[in-house]
Parts: sequence; structure tokens; C-alpha cells
Amino acid sequence: MTKIDRFDGTAYAFLSNFYIAPIVYMGKEYKTVEHLFQAMKAGTEEERERIRLVPNPGSAKRLGNQVKLRIDWEEVKDTIMFHACLCKFLQHADLAQKLLSTEDDFLEEGNTWGDQYWGTVDGVGKNMLGKILMRVRDIIKGE
Repeated sequence: MTKIDRFDGTAYAFLSNFYIAPIVYMGKEYKTVEHLFQAMKAGTEEERERIRLVPNPGSAKRLGNQVKLRIDWEEVKDTIMFHACLCKFLQHADLAQKLLSTEDDFLEEGNTWGDQYWGTVDGVGKNMLGKILMRVRDIIKGE
């Protein structure tokens, strides 16, 4: 088994939550998975809309880090990330094929910004995003 350990600036940039791939979730379009994920953090609909409408995923992340978190955020964040990623690949057949082309490779979001929950730093971390992407891949494969 091979390991894909970077989702940015490589042939695997499509795995990144910052990859531009508009998705529809609960009747609204989000420019990226990052837009959706950050918007869902917010405790109010007004804040969610503000994040949803910003022009790029970096701005969505910055705004998402400034909102008052919804009270159940810690309980729902993994499920929201899973739904966002599943939507991305189910709504974009070309990206689903690219994901399937990773076959059984281990997906790890190695990063330099210190995120050891969604990814890893120097191979250390929970790698929740990588695990979710592998789960989505299995679903698309029909496993």
C-alpha cells in the first residue's frame, strides 16, 4: 500500500477541502468543502450565510475561526466533514474517478500549519480527513 501524504500543490490537490468544487448541501451551494464545513460551525444562520458567500476557502476558514461555535460542534464536526466530502465526490463524477484512482492508497493530510486533528504534522496526528476520504472512497467503490 502506498501513502499519499499531501493534498496541496500536488497531483492530489483535488483531495483538499480548499479545492474548488461547488457542492449543494441542504439546498444551498457552497464553493468548496471548506466553505460548507466552516459555515456549519456557526451558531446563527446569518453567520453561516456570510461564510458561505465569501469568495475563497481561505476567507471561509478565517471567518469560521472567528464565529461563536454552535453548542453541539464537538459532537457533530466529524459527521459534517463526512457529509461535505461525500457530497463533493458524489456530485463531481470526475473527482470520484480521481479518488477511485488512488485505489487502496493510505490518504494522509500532512500539513505544516499544525493541524493534528484533521491531518498530521510530521506523520503525527489523528488524520480524520484522510480517514473520512478513505471511507468515502469505499462507499463510492460499493464496499
